[in-house]
Amino acid sequence: MSQPERLSAAVALAALSDHPYYRYRGCAPDPDNPRVAAGDNSVSVDAWQAPDVDGGEEREVREARESAAVDVCVGCPVMVQCLAYGSSLTPEGKLPEPFAILGGRTALERTKALVQERQAAPVPVAAPVPVPVEQLRTEQKLAVLRGLARHADPELVAVAAGLGAGLEGLRTAKWQIARLKTQLSLPKSASRAELLDAAVDRGLLDRQEVAAAEAAAGPGAAGPAESSPFRSGRRRAGRRGRRVVSVPGQLAFDFDDQAAGASVTTLYPTTTSLETAA
Repeated sequence: MSQPERLSAAVALAALSDHPYYRYRGCAPDPDNPRVAAGDNSVSVDAWQAPDVDGGEEREVREARESAAVDVCVGCPVMVQCLAYGSSLTPEGKLPEPFAILGGRTALERTKALVQERQAAPVPVAAPVPVPVEQLRTEQKLAVLRGLARHADPELVAVAAGLGAGLEGLRTAKWQIARLKTQLSLPKSASRAELLDAAVDRGLLDRQEVAAAEAAAGPGAAGPAESSPFRSGRRRAGRRGRRVVSVPGQLAFDFDDQAAGASVTTLYPTTTSLETAA
């Protein structure tokens, strides 16, 4: 449920005091005894205001006074108008009579309601304002835009813009692209096409020039991702194979299929003649 619009304190007070039943309000002084309220002679006429005493009231005394005053407010003929005045705002944005009971609500209740209303209200967000086009017509920004019209890969954009093929040029190109999105009032998630369209609308690029650059670049303008020396990708998860090191003189026990059927030649015969042994 939306909160009603708060009136200014001056307008709300005028509506309350000009009401035909204002003279019959419950908190008015009783004609026969001005020290008590007209709505209830057992309630002091000062019950709607916090007493100015050193140290304040005791809690029990304050709650009894506020309860008696609110009971009178419930039967008041101008309770609605009084509550509108109690909920109104001064030119400084504050509540009128911050220590009084108005319209059946205590000062604390009125203050809490105002605080909750302001906390629930949406915070106005200023719409982004594009920067003057003169600030965008720098040599580097225009070169990056022309490179972006030809390529989608930031590395190729950096090379086309004359920023170099190194890591520093790539960082500069990415920074300029992000900066151009901000200065053209585009979100950070804006696509390449949206950035180029905004640049064309601001007169930074010519639409025919962009179309010709895209046609000349072709569908492979972005370039293969694996050809980049600056892309750092994570290795695929999996079991790492054991590296086998072969050294001279090492016996090999893994034979291919062709070696399985090869003949074996004995280099050193194991049989010796008896004559030699004798």
